Amino acid sequence: MRSRWLPALLLALASPAAAADLHAQVSASLMRPVPRSLRPVQWSPPPKLIALYFGADWCAPCHAFVPTLRGVRDALREAGADTEVVYVSLDESEAALRRYMQLQDMPWPVLDPRRAKRMPALQALAGPAPPNLVLIDAQGTVLANGWQGRHYRGLQPVLQEWRKQACAQEQARCPPEL
Repeated sequence: MRSRWLPALLLALASPAAAADLHAQVSASLMRPVPRSLRPVQWSPPPKLIALYFGADWCAPCHAFVPTLRGVRDALREAGADTEVVYVSLDESEAALRRYMQLQDMPWPVLDPRRAKRMPALQALAGPAPPNLVLIDAQGTVLANGWQGRHYRGLQPVLQEWRKQACAQEQARCPPEL
């Protein structure tokens, strides 16, 4: 059983070096589902903004959120923002992870589930329950998180901060309604 205070403690102890390390670890641990396994993928270069999506196949609110997440991601990328989503699976099996990604037609990579379990800074960001969305920049700084300790702020504040940060990028040409 996970301690209630351990994730908050790990996050509080994270240094700037650990934050940068988190971005590097995420970038180095990307996978894409194929019919019966996961295959490694690499970014060249990694995006400036990463939205870490913590979800699971067994989570009904997660299923309901993915179309919104895909719409925001696609609109930001079409506007020229340097951003991507990375799925962090909370499923018990790789088969469930692949099933969920296929069912939801997720175009983004997934974090290698074996490596994700060995990333304390990442685990500290997950929150007590899915869905969660965490926005990090290229330095690994957390810009927004759906969970504030044990208090669930929700996904909308993270989506709003994502839009704000992505549209502030020099190359982005976001329309006013985005």
